[in-house]
Amino acid sequence: AATPPPWHVVLVWAGWGQSSPVLMPVDPWPQENGDAESPAAPVPELRYACACGTCIATPEGYVEARDDALVFRSLAFECHSQTVVCPDCGQAIGLRNESLHFLRRDRIQSRTDKLQVLVCSLKQQEITEVSQVIAGIFPCDVRSRPLLKAELRQFTALPGKPELVVVVHRNEGRALLTDRNGFYHEVLGTAWKQTRGNVLVVLTRVEPQEPTDLYDKNMLRSMSIQGDQPTMGALGHAG
Repeated sequence: AATPPPWHVVLVWAGWGQSSPVLMPVDPWPQENGDAESPAAPVPELRYACACGTCIATPEGYVEARDDALVFRSLAFECHSQTVVCPDCGQAIGLRNESLHFLRRDRIQSRTDKLQVLVCSLKQQEITEVSQVIAGIFPCDVRSRPLLKAELRQFTALPGKPELVVVVHRNEGRALLTDRNGFYHEVLGTAWKQTRGNVLVVLTRVEPQEPTDLYDKNMLRSMSIQGDQPTMGALGHAG
């Protein structure tokens, strides 16, 4: 079988409501080994969701259960007001007291639903390859959204309620991703708003980076300065 193309993660916005992107590497094509045992299927993690289905908190922020409330030290989004409100449906679901959040038991559901992932690209082959790998890495429902060049400048909405959006670009020379000449400037902005920051950008057909590097700094610098994509440089600096 043909060796799958190497990938390079350019940008990751990780976590609801975070203001800065996190730059991460990924190795989606582990070496084939006929003698190795197949990895176990990923198991969905527990999440605490509003009745509308929006993830409100995860076990990482859980503190304790009380008679009428679940207590968390952190939520899946930023909350600065005294009343905790679902960021999607607007329902009041609890109260914040200093560093703790008290979520009403009657308005929060513990669920093990799979993460809703949307993979977008101008190339169907890229969507297929990336979707297969993502589905094997962690428990999720992966959907696809092929993109058309004609729609990119007027892009305003993505289908459904994805919790993570993966934008895949096949590197065929000059990688134009953001700003004036970028293909995905509006797509990334729309995805960032809909997912509150859970956006992943992947380049395919790129030589693998050094295993000790968090991301390819030279590539990012080249995109920012020589490629007339200052947004890429700004995001890289913030990360």
